[in-house]
Amino acid sequence: MNNLISIVVPAYNVEAFIEDCLKSVQNQTYVDWEAIVVDDGSQDKTVAIIEKFVQADQRFRLIRQANGGVSQARNTGMSAATGKFITFLDGDDMWQPDFLRELLAAVQTENHDMAYCGYTHLYTTGLKRKFSYPYASGHILGDVLQGKTQIHIGAMLVKKELLDQLALHFTEGCLVGQDQEFIWKLVSRARVQSVSKELMLYRIRGGSAITANWRWQKHIHAFYGFERAAGYILSHPSPFYDPDYLAGLLQERIAYKLFKLIWRMLKNGYCAEVRQLINDERYTAWLRHLNVGGLKAADKLKYYLLASQHRLGWRFAKLL
Repeated sequence: MNNLISIVVPAYNVEAFIEDCLKSVQNQTYVDWEAIVVDDGSQDKTVAIIEKFVQADQRFRLIRQANGGVSQARNTGMSAATGKFITFLDGDDMWQPDFLRELLAAVQTENHDMAYCGYTHLYTTGLKRKFSYPYASGHILGDVLQGKTQIHIGAMLVKKELLDQLALHFTEGCLVGQDQEFIWKLVSRARVQSVSKELMLYRIRGGSAITANWRWQKHIHAFYGFERAAGYILSHPSPFYDPDYLAGLLQERIAYKLFKLIWRMLKNGYCAEVRQLINDERYTAWLRHLNVGGLKAADKLKYYLLASQHRLGWRFAKLL
């Protein structure tokens, strides 16, 4: 049986990291794979480094495109994939040698649709920090929505057949949160098996999305992604979840994420923009679902301060 794994690697100006990334693919103990490396318009030596791997190992393929963002690059790679399974690895991240072998074995256990594992933050100082949640298996959408467990896009493997059936792709033009949008949609339909090991290395570097200067115009894209995911999930009823329970859970969780986003806007001095958002029906419709009584004391204080729209009170937001 064909158990070829297609590895989609988006790469953009990662000349300092792409060699380590591709070596971690080449060093996998499971060898039946193809790596589709999509260069997203790099202007440094990224392509030259990738080409050395392509020339030395026929399992690597290079696709070049004009810069269109990581979502477009991943979609390009998915379209070119020929394997039975698909996994994703950003050009500055790495895997432990047993990543593919362990996750493939997990998927094949009782014919699951996808598997995921934990991961480790790798900082520029060399410091490593394990980053994992309770490892849930089965139909885990509720656990993911509530933050009880978390799946990293580079720490999962999924059957290509399922992605094709669901017509799943990454939302192009989404600046933040496209990974979680994709994962929410996916786990709403997938039967999942966890691997309770940290088999992926997620590099935290200056200039990356996680460390870049915070701008609300960029980060509000995560909220838009949650909106799209909710719409998708509710319009594709699943036999695994009660629809009323799921609708309520989605409303509550998205309301909380929106509240946290707006609060961060306030802390960063975007007072006029905050005032506009909390008086806009699109956003207030979601905020009505916030479970204020269930908030922790600190969040509850922030909520009441935010809702007061008190100018003087808002000045102290940076202190909380």
